[in-house]
Amino acid sequence: MAAVRRRTARAAASRRRSEGERRRENQRAPEDYAFEVLSRRAGHLRRSERRDLARAWTRLGLWPAELETWVGALGVNGAAIAQVCLTAGIAVSSMDIALDGMRVKQRLRGGEPVFSVLARATACGRSLSD
Repeated sequence: MAAVRRRTARAAASRRRSEGERRRENQRAPEDYAFEVLSRRAGHLRRSERRDLARAWTRLGLWPAELETWVGALGVNGAAIAQVCLTAGIAVSSMDIALDGMRVKQRLRGGEPVFSVLARATACGRSLSD
């Protein structure tokens, strides 16, 4: 009877361990994907820098296609800008809209604050949300 209990306990522990490992793999997968995207776009950065940037992008909780689009629009260092855009309700699809002769993504990459871009769009009668 004691041998059966030990086997059952070992099997349960093994199941818990494998579930935990799977959970960790699923949590790391978005960061690994972000790292791959950043490696393609910024191979000149050190691995540790790309890993830090991947963590920043992963914290946004974007789907893979969204991640690639935001990185393409704002650059590899644009996670903080993307976060403010998402908070303000600016959609990634609006990055190519021209406001006063300059695209939204160019304004943001150039350092114009997100809320300034949003105010400019409102003044022009344009919506930057989906």
